[in-house]
Amino acid sequence: MSKVSNKEKIFNVSIDLFSEYGYDGVSIRQIAREVGIRESSIYNHYKSKESILEEILDYYIYQMLSEEIPLDDASDNLDVGFDYFYEQGLNAFASQLKIEKMSKITRIILIESYHNEKIREFLKNSILNEAIKGWIDLFELMKSKELIREDADTIQLAESFYKYGLFLLYEHYIINYPEDDEQFIEELREKSRNHIKLIYESMRK
Repeated sequence: MSKVSNKEKIFNVSIDLFSEYGYDGVSIRQIAREVGIRESSIYNHYKSKESILEEILDYYIYQMLSEEIPLDDASDNLDVGFDYFYEQGLNAFASQLKIEKMSKITRIILIESYHNEKIREFLKNSILNEAIKGWIDLFELMKSKELIREDADTIQLAESFYKYGLFLLYEHYIINYPEDDEQFIEELREKSRNHIKLIYESMRK
């Protein structure tokens, strides 16, 4: 087993503390104490608490994008069936949430978005807008393949689907916190399947 570096320990401890107490509620001193190093040693790896946060956000989006299904693959799989493609995407997303570190970062993003400008912009641009754009592209592809009606509003479809999923995350990580992650992921799967089926059936050609 490879030895965990101090930088990795700082990263992991920061995720734990930020998710539990909030970004503003955690100090560099507290992080250092939990890691078991001097406060000054933090600055050998990170220039500030904000730079730790930036690396956490970069890590999160990198992990999420690594599970993204390219539109070319979607095009091939849509010929097999929309359900197949959607299930692949749902499984990829759920697999990330099963990772404790990713689950905690999701909570950090949600609880901090109302007052932390950096996180709010990250949520709006890197998560919300980019994901909705991807779904718009997918629904446009479905329209071109005549899988959904020609008059379908692809923007509304994308927003209706994705923002519902975002609400489920908010409900779990904020309103119902703490609650069992495993149970939530299964509920997320079921509710998301039902929701996309409702949307898809209403627009199916």
